[in-house]
Amino acid sequence: MDELTGVRADELAALEFFAECRLSDLAPLAAQLRPLTAAPGEVLMRQGERAVSYLAIRRGRVQVIHTGDDGVTMVAEIGPGLIVGEIALLRDAPRSATVVAIEPLIGWVGDRDAFATLLELPGMLDKLVRIARQRLAAFITPIPVQVRSEDWFYLRPVLPGDVERTLNGPVEFSSETLYRRFQSVRKPTKALLEYLFEVDYAEHFVWVMTEGALGPVVADARFVRDEPDSTTAEVAFTVGDDYQGRGIGSFLMGALVVSAGYVGVERFTARVLTDNYAMRHILDRLGAVWHRDDLGVVTTEVVVPPADSLLLPAELVEQIRDATRQVIRAVSQ
Repeated sequence: MDELTGVRADELAALEFFAECRLSDLAPLAAQLRPLTAAPGEVLMRQGERAVSYLAIRRGRVQVIHTGDDGVTMVAEIGPGLIVGEIALLRDAPRSATVVAIEPLIGWVGDRDAFATLLELPGMLDKLVRIARQRLAAFITPIPVQVRSEDWFYLRPVLPGDVERTLNGPVEFSSETLYRRFQSVRKPTKALLEYLFEVDYAEHFVWVMTEGALGPVVADARFVRDEPDSTTAEVAFTVGDDYQGRGIGSFLMGALVVSAGYVGVERFTARVLTDNYAMRHILDRLGAVWHRDDLGVVTTEVVVPPADSLLLPAELVEQIRDATRQVIRAVSQ
């Protein structure tokens, strides 16, 4: 691991992680960071060790390797523009994973004082907590699922990077699909997608379906709890164009039912376009009664049924419940 000299605030501002920060706010942080380079295969952090620093990645990628208490090892990747090592500092706990460079790495390293300065940046604490929750969720094993069309997919919680994987991935979400989901002809902004994909799993829970364990994302389904009444939550789905009509939406509704039951959500609400028959049909199975809300828009409220009433194998229901339990526990520690 070699260190260079000199860090400029404008270099930090070029990273995706600091995109919303002002140069004047980044200057004190830049003064506390040390440039760093690492070769592929170099271990930067070890699971279980005391955390004394974090890393901002300018170029290159790292693997984050977590071995659970059950001996199962999960691997995730973090690329340019992001930071790593912040979870243990945020939680004042030992490292939760080992970090290894998998490409020639250029970045900056900061100690605990630099982390304290990082936390003083406007909105940074909330952002770090949100990212930390999702990185912990990345250690949940994806569940293989066969849908009605007999195609196999994987179910997992939404993770960091799914915004970019959705925006730049090979799965097409046409203007008509997005219109049905967002009820607007405007393409969703990156800020909106970050809200939809960077969630806390407690008030805002999201499942995604991927083709293959590592992606791409082909569909997502979510519930967002009402602020005044945590037993009620709004549901929504998005399914890629080429994956519609295969039973993915129906399966995802079942997964939401299982997760909602675990966290105490008793009622689902939905606001959809009148001609969004696919989603209406899914909710009709739960006893939906539709009411006109606006021109071309209808709403409903349905009772969340017991998980054992779903037409899903009991073993699969238990896997979904276990994954829900794991991610809720991970993000609440």
